[in-house]
Amino acid sequence: MSEPEDLELEALQRQLDDAFETTRPRPGFEDELWTRMQARRPAGTRLRDAWLGLVQGIREVPAVPLAAVAGLLVVVLGAGVLVYSGVGRGGGAASIAQNRQAGAQPAALSSPGAFGQLPSPRFAAAPTGASAPGPVQSGTPSADYAGQVALTWTGKLDLTISTAPVFRYHEPSTNTADQFATALGAVLVSRPAGYLGSYQTTDFSVRVRGTVQSPAREPTYTVLPITSSASIDAAGGPVDVALVFLAERSLAPSWQYTSNVVVSGDVSQVLLDRQFGVTGYGYAYLVDGNGRRYGIEVDLNGMRPISATGPLTLSIDSAQYPIISADQAVRSALASTQVSAGAPGVPTATLTSAELVYSLVAAGDHSFYEPSILFSGTFTVNGTTYVKRVLVPAIDPTYRSS
Repeated sequence: MSEPEDLELEALQRQLDDAFETTRPRPGFEDELWTRMQARRPAGTRLRDAWLGLVQGIREVPAVPLAAVAGLLVVVLGAGVLVYSGVGRGGGAASIAQNRQAGAQPAALSSPGAFGQLPSPRFAAAPTGASAPGPVQSGTPSADYAGQVALTWTGKLDLTISTAPVFRYHEPSTNTADQFATALGAVLVSRPAGYLGSYQTTDFSVRVRGTVQSPAREPTYTVLPITSSASIDAAGGPVDVALVFLAERSLAPSWQYTSNVVVSGDVSQVLLDRQFGVTGYGYAYLVDGNGRRYGIEVDLNGMRPISATGPLTLSIDSAQYPIISADQAVRSALASTQVSAGAPGVPTATLTSAELVYSLVAAGDHSFYEPSILFSGTFTVNGTTYVKRVLVPAIDPTYRSS
């Protein structure tokens, strides 16, 4: 091979190195997760090493023209993109962690207001639970207060943004569920009423269901071990055990989350509470109709996983929409009750904090994650302190259909 061609080939090889460099997992991820799993090296790394070895071999064969090498490199780059895009399984754990670290959302941005008039969320009257020591967590058990509660606001809500993204997904089909299960190595057993499919491997069973209209919940999977699974050795505790269990099945979250553990006897609930990235604001939690955070739940008996439930990986797109001001949100929150502060025999909850959150609005063949404002505060009755939550739709009313 001539010297000019050799230099050009070296340049192409550097481009290949750069391409793979941008798709590597974040530093330290393998130490945190894959080393504990004692798994094989990531597929992308093996692919990179193999192709670079092939390139070196081609360089040693003078008869191969440079054009053929360049064509081969194009194919390799395309293969690398497919590997790291997670075709068929929503991405491997390494690429998932990279996306989560960057706060990436699986979304393509559409033009402002591209979804037209949005359905309004219909929040049921949230139960008012007795508070537990420390921060209020998504899975904290509580006793509910059934009586009426008046509301006052003493907090400060700073909304420095005037628009927020709305996320939309289309309802999955049975074919989507079958592909998801096949990627887990499971085969179709039946299609029970209310589910897209029930599947099974020799080690665990999987059920997939579509969107639940009321109370609204996105398409989800549930994994249940058939045989008693072995405990997972993870020095970090229950959260690391849950992440290893999910990553082994390519179910680790592709979105930003925070973790929380609720212990009841020998059973630990590991909760990975989902967050959406909002430019100019930060991260906003996904909450249910009661204002409680949720995402993926992995139940452990000791260090042995006994079940996992989470949202099905779906293609999501987004569009920006105007939102209400902080003053409008406060007025809406206080107007959510017909009881005035100071009414005889009625406790008054003092709302002291508010945050931007997301809630699911089911809408037939496609559904939305829409921004809301979650207010919270406390009140005391007969020596018991309760937490009061109030959800207010954040989308400007002129952009809501009802």
